Amino acid sequence: MTMARSLRIPLSSKVDDEHGRDTHAGQPLAPDVRLTIDDHQRFGDGTLWSFAGVEVVDIVQSPTPPIPIFRHVSPVHGDRIAVVFLLEGEVQVTHDGAQFRFLSGSAAYIVTGTATSVEASETCRAVMVSLRRSRLAAAGIDVRQTFGAFAASTARTSPLLTFALALIEVSRDHTLPTEPTATVLTDLVAGLFRADDAYSTRSLGSGLDVEFEGYRETVRTFLLTQVEEGSAG
Repeated sequence: MTMARSLRIPLSSKVDDEHGRDTHAGQPLAPDVRLTIDDHQRFGDGTLWSFAGVEVVDIVQSPTPPIPIFRHVSPVHGDRIAVVFLLEGEVQVTHDGAQFRFLSGSAAYIVTGTATSVEASETCRAVMVSLRRSRLAAAGIDVRQTFGAFAASTARTSPLLTFALALIEVSRDHTLPTEPTATVLTDLVAGLFRADDAYSTRSLGSGLDVEFEGYRETVRTFLLTQVEEGSAG
C-alpha cells in the first residue's frame, strides 16, 4: 500500500525512505512513497515518488535567486546521483564555482554533497530521477564526476525521460509496486549514461524496446499491467 501525504520540502532536502523515515518530519514512510510539494515560491510545486530508494520528482520551480541543491549525503547509504531533465524554462547552475546555463530540453546529473546551486529567472519545470550511487554502480555504471551535462541528442531521445513521464501520469491515479519499478528505473538511468558515452540510445540495459513509435503508450501499458498484477497479488 502506498502512503500518500502532503509535505513541503525545499529543493535541497533529502528523503531517506530506506529507513522508513523522512529526514525532515521524522514520520514513517511506506516503501513506495508519494510526497506532495506545494509551496509556490522557493520550494517549488510538485510531487515526489519513491520506490525502494529510487525517487522520481516532478516539480515546477518559480523564479528564484540561487539556492543550494542536493547538499545532503546519507551517513548510512552514501552519495546519491540525480538525473535532471529540464522540460520548460531556463536555469543557471553554479557548481564548484563554475557557471552553466541550461535551456529547455537539456539534461544533467548531479551527485549529492557538492557545492551546487540553481537560479531560475523564469518559471521552469523539471523531472528528476535519483538513486544511490552504489545502486548505480551495481548496475555497471561508475560515475566519477560530481556534475555533468548529457549530450542534447541523448537527452531528447532518452527512454528514461519517456518512462518517467509515463510513470508520473499513471501514478496520479494508480499505485505502482516498488518492483519492478525501481529496477526498471535503475536500468534506464544506467542506459542513459551508456548512451551518452556512445552518443547512441541503443544500450539500454532494461530489455525495453524504445525505437518504435508509441513507446510512451507501451510504457504506460506496462505500468498499468504492474498495477493490475500488484492488485491481484
